[in-house]
Amino acid sequence: MSDDRNPTHAPAPTDAEHWCEHPGCDKWGCYGFARSKAEKPTWHCSEHYPHKPFNRE
Repeated sequence: MSDDRNPTHAPAPTDAEHWCEHPGCDKWGCYGFARSKAEKPTWHCSEHYPHKPFNRE
């Protein structure tokens, strides 16, 4: 029986820094958007994400 609750390996490092692409914004871009896997995604913070299904006013 093995104890899988405490992994012995470190978490994987992030590959890139994703900052919000809105001019003048210095927040973390937690939402990425691309039309396909071939297209480079754009990154936006929650305030400037253009496709907001979660913010219906």
